[in-house]
Amino acid sequence: MHNYSLSTLALLVAVSGGVLHAQDADATAPEFTPELIEELIAEDMADVDELVEEMAEDETMADEAMAEADAMAEETPDLAAIAAADPSLDVRVNEEGEVDAMVMLSDVLFAFGDATLEPEALDVLAGVAEKLDGVGALEITGHTDAVGDDAYNLALGQRRADAVRNWLIANTDLTADILTAQGVGEADPILPNLNDDGTDNPEGRAANRRVEFTIPDAG
Repeated sequence: MHNYSLSTLALLVAVSGGVLHAQDADATAPEFTPELIEELIAEDMADVDELVEEMAEDETMADEAMAEADAMAEETPDLAAIAAADPSLDVRVNEEGEVDAMVMLSDVLFAFGDATLEPEALDVLAGVAEKLDGVGALEITGHTDAVGDDAYNLALGQRRADAVRNWLIANTDLTADILTAQGVGEADPILPNLNDDGTDNPEGRAANRRVEFTIPDAG
């Protein structure tokens, strides 16, 4: 026995009535016996059942897709939240105000001009790794200020990014297959290395000496 709402039954009656009317207009149409009418209505009911099943399947698929998207959003670490919990960390935002990367100043990680991790920086890196546990991919980028030539700074940035990556692989649950390291050197400053009058800008150079952590866009 079918359980339909009044509106569904009314629709079925209207559809069946339309069929009957069309058949009446056809001189060659067979006589509509009660058995034939019941058969036609049964066919309409079957069509409605199929449509209802398809709608239910579509709704289930939509619910599953939404649940999967919500689960992925919950699993993806929030770089801004991680940075906010540690004074050694900051974030970089784009023109739309969205967080592009989590930033750790190189001066916290390394001595000036060096790529050997400072002992006091390891706790910070360990904390970052713990909060990034389960991430699908992580890009580590090494930046420098403009002291020295381009080639030197590019190599220094790469060595620093590699040092962070290698330490994370050796000392945390983050694995080599999800970590990439790239040296940028002085090519992407976030503040001017020099003032407008050409004099040195120590604060700008300090901000540019950094390592950035980026979670690639999955889309």
